[in-house]
Amino acid sequence: MKILKKLLIIIPIVCGIILFVVMKTNKKAPVRFENKERVQTVRVISLEKMSVVSRVITYGYVEADRTWQAISEVSGKIVFVHENLKKGHFIKKGEVLLKIDTISYGLAESRGVADLMSVDARIKELEQSRKNTQRLLTIEKRSLTSAGQELKRKRELFANEYLSTSDLEKEERNFLAHQTTVNNLQNALDLIPSQKKVLLAQKKSGESTVTERQLDVAKTEIRAPFDCRLSVVNIELHQFAAAGTVLVKAESVDKAEIPVSLAPKNFMMLLPGKYGKSIGGVPDVETLRQAVGITAKVRLPVDRDVLIEWDGTFSRISESMDLKTGALTIYITVDNPYENIIPGKRPPLVTNMYVEVVLKGRSLPNRFVVPRSAVHEGKVYICTPENSLEIRSVDVEFNMDDVAVLSKGLEEGESLVLTDLIPAIEGMRLNPVQAGEELELLKQQALGEAD
Repeated sequence: MKILKKLLIIIPIVCGIILFVVMKTNKKAPVRFENKERVQTVRVISLEKMSVVSRVITYGYVEADRTWQAISEVSGKIVFVHENLKKGHFIKKGEVLLKIDTISYGLAESRGVADLMSVDARIKELEQSRKNTQRLLTIEKRSLTSAGQELKRKRELFANEYLSTSDLEKEERNFLAHQTTVNNLQNALDLIPSQKKVLLAQKKSGESTVTERQLDVAKTEIRAPFDCRLSVVNIELHQFAAAGTVLVKAESVDKAEIPVSLAPKNFMMLLPGKYGKSIGGVPDVETLRQAVGITAKVRLPVDRDVLIEWDGTFSRISESMDLKTGALTIYITVDNPYENIIPGKRPPLVTNMYVEVVLKGRSLPNRFVVPRSAVHEGKVYICTPENSLEIRSVDVEFNMDDVAVLSKGLEEGESLVLTDLIPAIEGMRLNPVQAGEELELLKQQALGEAD
């Protein structure tokens, strides 16, 4: 048993010694390899100048282009309402929405008309009185002339002592009576123009009162000022409407408006830059719109596979910038937002709908458009004709989505390296592989066709 234990220890030792001797006998000298430069395979595109359309994607809420509030200008009970006077219904321009009871205003108008008729009668009466007074004055003037001649004759007789004093005094009293009558008639005739002016003033005041009452009657009928959709209804049939109460609110359906906020940098990217023309003086909105040249697409972001969009136009710029965010608000207008509705597929563009707005500027020619990932802190990688790496500084005009627009630092026909090299060493050997599909995608992105 002891001999077996010793064998179990000795045999492995002997085997190990034999294996060591064999390995040492068969050992080969190390092989020396030549030092070769590493070649990095990279994807490249051939640079070419192309036109680029600057664009910005932003978001906003839809608003109505015009809103209208039907505020009651008179008080009274509602005696008629439109059958569709309910929130959400469409109303045509000129349709009567509701009527207020006109009895009290109609009675006031009738009283005003009666007062006018009374004034007209008094004016006619005054005119007839003027004619009568004029005729009487003519007669009395003749009588006064005759009385004056008779008084002169009797004075001559009195001077020759053919007439007594009492008869002369009687004739003088008769002459004075005729003169007093003429004076009274003349005074009455002189007062008629001023009396007529008073009556004409009363008539004008009465006409104003009647017109005011007629306006009150007209105000009892409220009509839609344009094609609209009702958004708020605060009144029902037989309710009392107090003056100054908002009865109905409505929104126009011919246009919708989307205010969107843009950072000044993004807004300047959309402008034509050196290709634009100077605008002298204070421009009107249309001149500004044409000078800016922004177009827009309004999209409903509900499903990537279904495209729901509307053509929009740049309308105007807000008069000031937001104090909190420093953003500029611009307004995009969409015509006929309720057209081409397809139930379940294409909804109308309604108020407070959250939409995506793609803004595009004018086309900028002769630009290099590269993937944004190909620009490394203001530098790009160029594959030289000798298939070595050149690290070159470039001027980035602006970044847009996944692409960068370069204006300086590159030449047409050069090979731009798209692969991100780690580490990137100037002069390292490259194995370029053309990425033609990437170039075609860049062209589409430059023109906004890949959106």
